[in-house]
Amino acid sequence: MRRFIFSTFTLCLLAIMIACQDETSLSDGYGYLQVSSVGLDKNVIPQARAVEKMGLDILQEGTVVKHVDDWTLLQSESLLLPVGNYFLRAYSMDKDSTQQGFEVAPYYLGETLVKIEKDISRSVEIVCSMVQSMVAVSYSQNFKNAFSSYDCVVSNEYGSIDFTSQETRPAYCRTGKSLNAVLKVINTDGNSFTFNKVITEKAEKRYYYKVKYDVTNEGNGSFNFTVDETTHEYEVNITVPMTSDADPNLKVTGSNAFGKFAYMYGASTLTGETEPIVFQYKKSSEGVWKSVSTTVENGVYSAKTEELEFGTSYVYRLACGTKVGATDMFTTEVYQEIPNLNFDTWSQSGKNYFANADASDSYWATGNTGVTSFLAGSKDPITVFVEGDDAYSGKAAKLRTITGVTLVKSAAGNLFIGSYKTNMSNPSASVTFGRPYTGARPVSLSGYYKYSPQPINEGSKPGTLTTDECNIYVKLWDASGNQIGFGEFVGTETVTSYTRFSFDITYTDMTAKPATITIVATSSHYGGDFSGSAVVGQVGNGSTLWIDEFELSYYK
Repeated sequence: MRRFIFSTFTLCLLAIMIACQDETSLSDGYGYLQVSSVGLDKNVIPQARAVEKMGLDILQEGTVVKHVDDWTLLQSESLLLPVGNYFLRAYSMDKDSTQQGFEVAPYYLGETLVKIEKDISRSVEIVCSMVQSMVAVSYSQNFKNAFSSYDCVVSNEYGSIDFTSQETRPAYCRTGKSLNAVLKVINTDGNSFTFNKVITEKAEKRYYYKVKYDVTNEGNGSFNFTVDETTHEYEVNITVPMTSDADPNLKVTGSNAFGKFAYMYGASTLTGETEPIVFQYKKSSEGVWKSVSTTVENGVYSAKTEELEFGTSYVYRLACGTKVGATDMFTTEVYQEIPNLNFDTWSQSGKNYFANADASDSYWATGNTGVTSFLAGSKDPITVFVEGDDAYSGKAAKLRTITGVTLVKSAAGNLFIGSYKTNMSNPSASVTFGRPYTGARPVSLSGYYKYSPQPINEGSKPGTLTTDECNIYVKLWDASGNQIGFGEFVGTETVTSYTRFSFDITYTDMTAKPATITIVATSSHYGGDFSGSAVVGQVGNGSTLWIDEFELSYYK
């Protein structure tokens, strides 16, 4: 058995303990106690901060027989104690468990019973849990857009904690009593409202109450909560109305926001109205409403806004005279730049020209590398840049159709958003159209062009052309690869000086969001029609298209 050398202090302590016990207990002997660890249970509160030191009390029948300010002072010791039952308490030193607020430190407490038996060494591990609860308040983006000012005060009978609109920290609270949330808001009309909700009837230790505010455009709001018993996290969802004086007969039913405009939809059950029903809208951050007239079909009111700003939140409602309905909101789509739409950026590698700065088909692509390869007969590139008097402004793209090309027979001058990699076994698979695009949906494309069409001398489809024609088009696809938008321009006439073209982009799915976009220009409309390895589309050798200064529009 291990020998122990006792200090004078330890001997005195034992003398006191022995003096406090009767002869029966003295005759029971002694055992040993080792405190192997004092740990923190962080599973239920992952955000809990580390505790600098934990104090430790060893008690018997309510009397402290051993105390240390830092439990680690006992970590390597074996305490000799008379046999009996002992109560061990580990707790946060120099902390106050009764305080609450953002700056309060977490207070941990762990307690356990241990029985000391004669000549037996007991090793004890103590796990400490937080004795407070935590509270955090957050607001949805829709909530922030709906109110110009908001503030939430969480309170219990011990005091209150102010969660301002800028406050993101959680706070520590005392437990055992109800927690209440009082929300004060000012909506975008300048009207003030107050909403009271009880978060919980009894705040429990170790629980994390996450209060989340959202908005509704009708009714009196709602309250619900979910709890994860494994982490003791309560998500308290509180929905508040954006206005208190809305006419229930005027309701908005939805919207479809593009980049610089939105369609609004609604319904009315008003009877005997003498004034027109209109839509009103404004920026969430502004106070002045704009009105637009409505059309009604099958009981559905609709209207289109005037020109709006990209990536901006707006609120809207139906109105009839002095009566207004509950508001709802939409956010316009964000702008995403399409690089080099003016075709001023070019680079060169060998014979090949690229409408990108890095001498590759990194965004805009052409079939140049296929045409100029020795397998195609060492032809000159079909797409190059021009400048000076040959451009509308800065630089421009020049696309030229050639025939007599090895393997594929003909090659139309082309420039497109996508990639090109020569596939000799399947030339039609050399082109991949499209690059990722999640920006605002464009509604039209415009630009400047010149065109010199030549007589058809190659190809069989569609079989109705005698003179070549050019083609410029836009396509957009959703994330599933479905085409959702398309628009095109076909030029059939000789145009000797730069002339503006423009065409609309039509969407077959008005709610789908784009994931991919391409813009394509070609000097021969049917130059991309293949059968096997050969082009079968009708083309004219030498047909030439010049293009410059493309521009996508987002409002019409």
